Amino acid sequence: MEGRHRPGHFDGVGTVVKKLFEIINPTRAYFGEKDFQQLQIIKKMVEKHHLKVEVVGCPIFRESNGLAMSSRNERLSAHDREEAKIIFETLLKAKTMSGTKSAKVVHQFVQSVFQYADGFVLEYFEIAFENTLLPCSEKLNGSHCRAFIAVFCGDVRLIDTMRF
Repeated sequence: MEGRHRPGHFDGVGTVVKKLFEIINPTRAYFGEKDFQQLQIIKKMVEKHHLKVEVVGCPIFRESNGLAMSSRNERLSAHDREEAKIIFETLLKAKTMSGTKSAKVVHQFVQSVFQYADGFVLEYFEIAFENTLLPCSEKLNGSHCRAFIAVFCGDVRLIDTMRF
């Protein structure tokens, strides 16, 4: 998802993180789940290159309105920062819907929310398996799916994710 919208981004991240791990030789490295796609890619890179580092995912910290904390939030006006709660609220509603509705219906719901959300433009919303990041059209027993969203508020790009 991110790779489709930011070509070459993860190649650069993987290269830099691998070099850093090789120089520092850490036993553990901590990455936030807000950037879950990056977290998974780094875990696969560590596995592929047999690096001896445990990659640990850290929970998302949220502002009081549910907005995932990010340095990018500082670029939002106070009004936009408050209104950006729509992202978290939409993920919560989508999660509830995913228990009884098809992935297609959930996608349509999310698209409709942002179609009418003044000042917000949906870049993407996807539901994917956590372990592969491949699309998840229906939840399978024992498989964890996660929703991924990227939204522009003016020129500020905000991302979030939630396990379904």
